[in-house]
Amino acid sequence: MSSEWISSAEAARRLGVSAATLYAYVSRGLLRSEGTTGRRERRYRADDVSRLKRRRAVGRKAESIAASALDFGTPVLESSLTLIENGRLYYRGHDATRLARSASLEQVAELLWDCDDRPFDAKNLPPMSAALRAAWAATPTLSTVDRCLVLLPAAARWDHPSWVEDRGAMLETGVRILRLLAAAVTGEPVSARPVHEQLASAWHVPPAHAPLIRAALVLSADHEFNASAFAARVVASTGANLYGSTVAGLAAINGPRHGGMTRQVARLVDEFGKATELFGDRRDLPGFGHPLYPDGDVRAATLFAMMREALPRSPELALAERLAVAVEASGGPKPNFDFAAVTVERVLGLPKESALALFLLGRTVGWIARACRGCPTCSASKGCRLKPFRACSTFPKATSTRIARSTNGATCCRAAPSSTCSSRIPHARAPASKLPPSGWAPT
Repeated sequence: MSSEWISSAEAARRLGVSAATLYAYVSRGLLRSEGTTGRRERRYRADDVSRLKRRRAVGRKAESIAASALDFGTPVLESSLTLIENGRLYYRGHDATRLARSASLEQVAELLWDCDDRPFDAKNLPPMSAALRAAWAATPTLSTVDRCLVLLPAAARWDHPSWVEDRGAMLETGVRILRLLAAAVTGEPVSARPVHEQLASAWHVPPAHAPLIRAALVLSADHEFNASAFAARVVASTGANLYGSTVAGLAAINGPRHGGMTRQVARLVDEFGKATELFGDRRDLPGFGHPLYPDGDVRAATLFAMMREALPRSPELALAERLAVAVEASGGPKPNFDFAAVTVERVLGLPKESALALFLLGRTVGWIARACRGCPTCSASKGCRLKPFRACSTFPKATSTRIARSTNGATCCRAAPSSTCSSRIPHARAPASKLPPSGWAPT
């Protein structure tokens, strides 16, 4: 259980350290502890101890740390936006599942962006330049993500205020981006209406069922430093504007191990609907299980509860619940948000890949929040560049090398004595005297 607490003696035993070292881990923020009523002894979070034990097992060499660091490990970046604790999800201290019941995506954006409603002024729309109109005309046959990836650069070209580093201007740019992406998803003109209302109208969803769309958007808004949020934050740290950060987030979310997982979930549901029985490894089915929710994804539980309330007799909902029961009965994990989002798509009869569209629209709010925030120790306009310390090459060193000059004056590196360059075109390579030193990494 993620909320299990253990004694200091047990924590020290599991880590193989002394009590003094245990206290040092707490002071460095690696372990959480709390006092015990009526006793001087403190107790420690079991999941923190397990995580630290895995981290220590990796080793102290930079190469060993790098090999496993980005898999739910380091780097650890400071954030006050989202907290996942004891199986619950919080946006700036507010329970996200409660917000999903009442708040719009725009209201959650105000919360995460720490602003009022001024950036959401009805007149704050992306400028419809000739370049954006031409891009719009060229995208009807593209997938949702590809359409967004085409329209964003076209809009950025003439959105000059997007380069202003004033925080208010950045938030206004964020609203224009969100509204442009909503229009890209629906295929309708850019609008200042709440995103869930635009989607419900374009997808012909009755007003009574529109809260399901709103809830899916809200629960997608942010989720700690996932892959797309980290990508957006890295790009923002270079000084790129919010359009560039959002493009980075979109490219990441489209991957099959992130938002693109919804496509695999849709195929799984289709196959289960035909076979009505499970197949393959129950422990690794797309749409089931999440390392941050060992007792079940609270986002999925919320959406399923709302679907039961709104459409209790839906055959698509019944099929999804049969699949979830079958997975759990066979020893598999509970559904995660990807599975719930695909179920919302099926229950409401939305267009294909609408689950991914809901995901990317909601997550755009989180990308903008993290991009605007900048570096924990700097202002947003001067954010430190996020990059690895260095590149660690695994190529063996050449025993001898000679630089051969071709007839056109270009240089070609040939390993001596027997190998020859496989290309007829000389390599564009600098002379040996100008090669960068060992361990050098490009900026």
